[in-house]
Amino acid sequence: EAAVDAAGPGDTVLVPPGIYRESVLVTSSEITIRGSHGAVLDAEGFNNGITVRNGGFSQGQDGFPVCPELTLHDVAIEGLTIRNAERNGVLLLGVDGFRVSDGRYLDNEEYGIFPICSRNGLIDSNDVEGTEDAGIYVGDDDEITVVGNHVTRCTIGIEVENSTDVVVRDNKTIGNTTGILVVVLPGLPIPLTENVLIERNVVVRNNFPNPVPPDSGEAEGLLPTGTGILNIGGDRVVIRDNVVNHNDSLGIAILANPFAALDPRLEPFPDDNEVRGNLILQNGNSPDPERAQTPGADVVYDGTGTGNCFAGNVFQTEFPEGITELFPCS
Repeated sequence: EAAVDAAGPGDTVLVPPGIYRESVLVTSSEITIRGSHGAVLDAEGFNNGITVRNGGFSQGQDGFPVCPELTLHDVAIEGLTIRNAERNGVLLLGVDGFRVSDGRYLDNEEYGIFPICSRNGLIDSNDVEGTEDAGIYVGDDDEITVVGNHVTRCTIGIEVENSTDVVVRDNKTIGNTTGILVVVLPGLPIPLTENVLIERNVVVRNNFPNPVPPDSGEAEGLLPTGTGILNIGGDRVVIRDNVVNHNDSLGIAILANPFAALDPRLEPFPDDNEVRGNLILQNGNSPDPERAQTPGADVVYDGTGTGNCFAGNVFQTEFPEGITELFPCS
């Protein structure tokens, strides 16, 4: 923290090997924190390992929260191991231009990497493990790229929630409860999720038992163990060229949003989504008995919304039977 406080725009804080038992707050722009091999930030007893923010939420006239201004820019966090935070490994709030790369995020309670109300960010080449919510959580953001990460042993590997213009590419989500989730949740600053590309990811054996009880009141508690890629109410989501195999409940699913009734700003139906060229095999062989809402299958679509289509996928099972033939891509 002392080094970060002393840094000015354009400076890089080099973190030597060692265990640093603290929580770091970044309130300046154009700062890079670069960890050397063996540099560990142990945030046990603190909410966050690193917090990047210089503002907070306000309340709009409609009673819903409003994102803070984008008061910080060009912040990079590279090469650190961050572990044991009570909430998040890294939290970025109101940041325009950031990179979180080449790090390890271990056993942080809620999220490993969490940009919120931020834009123009890159999350790349990180190993994330052991969160009770999402390993990488893109929430209320715009223009975020998530590429080349490995996420395991999390309730959700990668989550895109109430965000726009997001790319999720070349990641490995293996051994989570849900591999990749696109969703629109109520009561948040941005009331939609749209323009998301999910491409060339490996989404395999996401059969980690959901640690959140289904009656907890938390949305993640409703996710079936064994979910590959799930789109709940997102629009213009392109899911292409992914490998989605051996997930016990389902492979790829598009569903209407069951949370829309809780927020009058939300439109519940998924529209203009494309599922193309994916390898989707050996999914749905042992659906979650508590949480699964449909029979197990490689492809699941509830038929809601408009403009949704399927083309060129390799799969064996679908629910309902024949659903993809009813909605071909032109």
